[in-house]
Amino acid sequence: MKNLQVDDEFYKKLSKYAVFIPIINIDGKDHILFEVRSDIVSQKGEVSFPGGGVNEGESFEMAAIRECREELNLDEKDISLKGYSSMILSSSDRIIKAYFGRINKKFEHISYNVEVSSIFTVSIDYFKNNPPEKYRAKMIMDLPDDFPFEKIPNGRDYNFWQRYHTFYFYDTKPVIWGMTAKLLNDFIKYNALK
Repeated sequence: MKNLQVDDEFYKKLSKYAVFIPIINIDGKDHILFEVRSDIVSQKGEVSFPGGGVNEGESFEMAAIRECREELNLDEKDISLKGYSSMILSSSDRIIKAYFGRINKKFEHISYNVEVSSIFTVSIDYFKNNPPEKYRAKMIMDLPDDFPFEKIPNGRDYNFWQRYHTFYFYDTKPVIWGMTAKLLNDFIKYNALK
């Protein structure tokens, strides 16, 4: 079957991002390392995993490792990739793939670049025992005043399909929420419990 042009156009519109979920051993227990984003990047002050855009010719996996190395000033020997965790396709046409692995360096010896204002860790056991709070919100369609209701069945009473978004929150300090919390929840649910 011939490759459909429509599919190609859909994939070209997606912005591609990758994150790395860093696991680090502290006092004999596995923790996850998080970053607080600095003032020079988008979503400043928010908690995130190391990550960013996938460059031309780069795989998602390569991008996740590269971003982690850059943001945490790590050498190749400091990271051991363990696997793929999950993916999000956002409503803003972003595809985000998460990978996880081990940081082979003591926490106190890790520095970070200007995209990061601070780093902290939380024990994986904490997340296993404290699932996130979830809040479901209806996404509202804001149609313009000149929308041609007369061209669709039932006009203004048309039964548009409702979409919802679930927000995840972990009650940590600082709070872990949004896409980071969703990717974290997937990791704990599908990978960390094994």
